[in-house]
Formats: sequence, C-alpha cells, structure tokens
Amino acid sequence: MVVNGTFFAAMSLRTRSREIMLPLLLFPISIPALLATVEGTTAILTGDYSPKFWIVLLAAYNVVFTTACLLLFDKVLNAE
Repeated sequence: MVVNGTFFAAMSLRTRSREIMLPLLLFPISIPALLATVEGTTAILTGDYSPKFWIVLLAAYNVVFTTACLLLFDKVLNAE
C-alpha cells in the first residue's frame, strides 16, 4: 500500500489539481488490499472458514503492484 501511495503521489505531482487526483487514483487501487485484509482477519478471528484465499490474494496484490510500481517509478519521475 505504501508503494502504491508513493507511486500515485509522484504521478499526480505534475497535475493542476493534485490534491484531488491522489485520492481518486489511490482509492480504487487499494480496495482489493483492504477487502482481502478485512476478510482474512474475519476468517482468522471467527474460524468459520480458511483465510488461505484472502492471504494468497493479498500476497499476489502486493507482488504485482510492488513490481509494477518499482518498474514504472523512474519513468513517472522523468516524464515531461
């Protein structure tokens, strides 16, 4: 989540309305991580079902977005 926030903050630096652009970009991207965290925690605390799916989803989300943000960060900072 921190990587996404840093990436989208850097992306919105050059826009005129950067104060509103960051939440508009970051909120939809962070919904899957938030959902997986809440559902995984609920599964662990209640014990009704296995949290394996949600943990794997959260791990995949982190790998995909961390890799993508790290690869594209230099291009975003140097974009004119």
